[in-house]
Amino acid sequence: MQHQLEAPDIADRAREPVCVKCDSPLFSQGDGSTITVDIAHHHETVARAVDKFELALNQVWQQSCAENLRLIVGGGLIRDAVLAELYFKKSRGTVLDFSEENRGAVLVRIRQSF
Repeated sequence: MQHQLEAPDIADRAREPVCVKCDSPLFSQGDGSTITVDIAHHHETVARAVDKFELALNQVWQQSCAENLRLIVGGGLIRDAVLAELYFKKSRGTVLDFSEENRGAVLVRIRQSF
């Protein structure tokens, strides 16, 4: 999901807006080590969302600078399906770890930070 806001001056940081879906500050995004992908808010079915998750995971793996993938999963069936996939992938060693940032976002660690 792309926001159509221009970044304000740093003096405006106290009034920084947050994403209504994942609660992340819009203008304080990271250094490129975390890639954010919304897989749940474009009328996806569970199967389509899981496909988008797999595609995003592979794309982030191929980008050698990214350590984490933040998935915007919503709070329903898509979230449950993605968490089940992540439990499986962690048990197989495909992903290193994952955690729920909040009800609608999951952070997946795919590389060690050095």
